[in-house]
Amino acid sequence: MSTEKHQSETVPMIRIEKLHKSFGDLSVLKGVDIEVPRQQVLVIIGPSGSGKSTLLRCVNHLETPTSGKIFLEDKLINDTTHSRKAFEKHLNQIRCMLGMVFQQFNLFPHMTVIENVMEAPVHVLKQEKDQVRSRAEALLDKVGLRDKADAYPSMLSGGQQQRVAIARALAMEPKAMLFDEVTSALDPELVGDVLRVMADLAREGMTMLVVTHEMGFAEQVGDRVIFMADGVVVEDTSPQAIFSNPTEARTRQFLSDILK
Repeated sequence: MSTEKHQSETVPMIRIEKLHKSFGDLSVLKGVDIEVPRQQVLVIIGPSGSGKSTLLRCVNHLETPTSGKIFLEDKLINDTTHSRKAFEKHLNQIRCMLGMVFQQFNLFPHMTVIENVMEAPVHVLKQEKDQVRSRAEALLDKVGLRDKADAYPSMLSGGQQQRVAIARALAMEPKAMLFDEVTSALDPELVGDVLRVMADLAREGMTMLVVTHEMGFAEQVGDRVIFMADGVVVEDTSPQAIFSNPTEARTRQFLSDILK
């Protein structure tokens, strides 16, 4: 193995250093430090308002950090030394490498399922339509929706729409995936299909940051669990440790409340 390749494999996929984010006088993130190695599934749990979703949105620069640094591999995402035009180009390149799936599905209602999946690779990456269609069909097969390729989003259940949203993010061939409460808007009976798709991605080695209230997923699929409260990382450990023997009182109280 070459020295350069070895170094690239040991660099964390995502590194967050002293991240702060404020909205006016409200301080939401208060100096967060996190490293996510390649192929790790990092699950972030915590009460509403703890900063979990803001953290993910800062990683993808949908929110501009107040201070701190965020790296994708060795690239500084929030590198403000660029001119505005160069920074926008840099951000677009970064966002192609970071797939993000939200609580709301955000599918284009006037496009079929397969057109939704194909849209970004064709128009952003400028890939050939035939090549993209073949990959889109394979991705729909992966999420169990190949038979819905020509359906419109309004014809699908919420769980099916969310699986299309995952396929759409994967179509860009990202280096890592960010999931922000992707099951919280779904009826309980639809949650399992979405979580199974995410578990399959984890088994395939996708680096994932997952904000969720699904404690079963955190325990069974997560390699590591972070508990956040009041804008800080309170506890960062293995799923086994955090669910069987959390060390912090705030973690114990949260798990007691949510697992009742």
